[in-house]
Amino acid sequence: MTGFAPQPEMDAVSVPVAPAGQESAEEHSPPVTADAGPGEEPAEDDQGGVEDVEDDSPLDPGEVLDRLSALLGTPAGVEVGEMRVRGQNATGAGATAIGTMNVTMAGAVGGRTWSETLSGTVVRQSADGYAPAPSDQQIDRRLKQVALVCLSGPEGTGRHTAARLAAARRHGYDRVGLVNVEGPGDLIQAAGALRAGHGYVLPLSDRAVRELDGMTLVGAANRVEAAGCTMVLVGDFRSRIREFTDQLVEHRPPAAVDVFRAQLRRQLRGRCVGWCGNGCAGGCVDSYVEEECAGHPLLIGYLGGDPRPGEVVRVVQSIARNPVSGADLTQQLERLLPRQVRERAARILDCADAGRDLSGSWTADERRAFRLSCAVLAGQPVSEVHQAARLLTLPGFDEPGRASSARTSAALDELLGPELRQAVRVLDDDRIAGGRRVEFTPGNDALRASLLEVAWQDWFLPGQLLGWWVELARGDVPGVRQAAAGAIGWSAGHAVRSALDAVDQLARERRAGVRQVAAIALVAMAMQPPLRQRIRTELDRWAESGAAHRRDTVARAYALGLARLWPDTALLQLRQVAEARMQRWQNSVVRGLVEVYDAGHAPAVLAALAEWAASADPEVRLHAGRALRTLADRWSPVPREHWPELLDLVRSGTLRLPDLAMCWAAALSLPGTAFRAWRTLGFWLNRADGHPEVAAYCLELLRAVVAGREPLRRRLDHQLRHVWRPVMRGNPLLDDIRRLTEEEQR
Repeated sequence: MTGFAPQPEMDAVSVPVAPAGQESAEEHSPPVTADAGPGEEPAEDDQGGVEDVEDDSPLDPGEVLDRLSALLGTPAGVEVGEMRVRGQNATGAGATAIGTMNVTMAGAVGGRTWSETLSGTVVRQSADGYAPAPSDQQIDRRLKQVALVCLSGPEGTGRHTAARLAAARRHGYDRVGLVNVEGPGDLIQAAGALRAGHGYVLPLSDRAVRELDGMTLVGAANRVEAAGCTMVLVGDFRSRIREFTDQLVEHRPPAAVDVFRAQLRRQLRGRCVGWCGNGCAGGCVDSYVEEECAGHPLLIGYLGGDPRPGEVVRVVQSIARNPVSGADLTQQLERLLPRQVRERAARILDCADAGRDLSGSWTADERRAFRLSCAVLAGQPVSEVHQAARLLTLPGFDEPGRASSARTSAALDELLGPELRQAVRVLDDDRIAGGRRVEFTPGNDALRASLLEVAWQDWFLPGQLLGWWVELARGDVPGVRQAAAGAIGWSAGHAVRSALDAVDQLARERRAGVRQVAAIALVAMAMQPPLRQRIRTELDRWAESGAAHRRDTVARAYALGLARLWPDTALLQLRQVAEARMQRWQNSVVRGLVEVYDAGHAPAVLAALAEWAASADPEVRLHAGRALRTLADRWSPVPREHWPELLDLVRSGTLRLPDLAMCWAAALSLPGTAFRAWRTLGFWLNRADGHPEVAAYCLELLRAVVAGREPLRRRLDHQLRHVWRPVMRGNPLLDDIRRLTEEEQR
């Protein structure tokens, strides 16, 4: 495959792909964001003027569904903090599993790229307590074949440790380095910070993963190979897995019980846990790990649920601090992994512990409000929980002296009470205001729903709770808004009409982040089988004749997971929403279409997009082009990773070539999508080099795209001469394309 790294002059010559006078229309058009754009047409604005713009990142539908499942009663995994390296120490909530990193060399290039070489002693210590992952052999094989590999996995799964140890196995424990860049484009300039014979790990944030494109990846691979080293990009590539299949290794964490055994043995090494006296030879550690711990019924059930390695490490650390046996171990595990029942939630909200407290700093109502706020806002900062509790109780709860005292550990324990304190953990987190957050421990998700139910039935008026959640949903903190949305969705199981009225209020808001909250609440409602028909009827009405903001809420609901439940209805209603002028500055329609596609309905989606591409409505055509551009970035899984997924589905007969050609023609012609579409098409042709069957299908597709479309033929000829030829020298497919354009011209 020929190199297709972006050159400095490339953007300048690849811009003229739109009609004359509109070459840079895509670059200068209003940006499409997750929540809002710069405005909307006054005719569709309920209040006139420009809507507020909010910088909320796109939400992953899978994560939204997981959080809602936890609140609605289904246990879900607990996210753990990410480890970040800045300078000499590892920081972040996930760093405790790794330890301090000693640096022996550090360098920087131009202020945007820096590298560090880790101490071999520290790398060996990581390997000492490491449980081999099933994906380790795969990444070892890939590093022998290519210089750059992407290791994909969620946070807290041990992906950073796996990447470092893969580099150590390839180059040696003393030749493992870390690299960081300010942006994906700086990958190509990272060669000056690399040393030959070393293996480097580069962590990518979610934003950097979203911004990375195929051509940048190819260019970076060429630079790393030229430097004589290897590099592993570590990030969560789940949303890009079909685009980078050829370069990607999916991190599969080891079994939880293997992580537990390896980490507990490491932390207990050199200690006597069997009361052996002076004659201890260390054999008691193995007996304690295997018989007392790994064979304990509570731990068997916990580890059988496949918790993430980061979560297992926290359990190990708690056991290792005080290695007890028998009933004492059972009591310790019950604090870590409690089983939740409604009676326990009732005791927590009854605040019976208030009578036993001697300080009397907080009334029972204030304690109850704080504990219920913890259930609703699990995972949010303590300061936000305290603020939410103030909204639910008397104003005196926010008196200056008492509000500041609530930040102390003793006051927080007093507010939580002993029983709830056992079910939650207070984590230090320097990334948030106040530095601390409260989250429920693994196995306690059911307690959250029980606390809501007891509060709804026994302690608060339903209207009071619903009004409280609506007020939280209109707040300024995205995490608080999303948590409130889940609670509103939960309440529909008890008062569906009142909950729908609350969602209707939020759906009419000018703030895009608040409409996103309304969409999450609709998803939570639809996840409850008895409510599905009612919610579907409501969405039909909104999509067909609702105001612009309510129709936007419908699109957001489908983009956040509802499309997985109702794929056929999603296509119909998204088509109605796409007609709205307001959607020109939103991307929710495309995300909803992608959700339907991922649910196994690719033929229906592409057929619908082909119809959209031929629509007389310019807004609908624009969304067809955007959706095609998004789907074109996907690549088939191994062993067909050299095939663009859409083209592979055409080859197998799943998709129709005329439908795909119609969608490509729209994407390549529209000013709002042309620039990115031509770049993606160029990447297709680059990857087809050396694969005759793929090249043949690409040529057939281009023939169908330009057939009867003279403007597109001229643009294809321009792209061939001025963009692809200088970059893809020696690609024989370009000669076939040249003959195709000449044949069309004749």
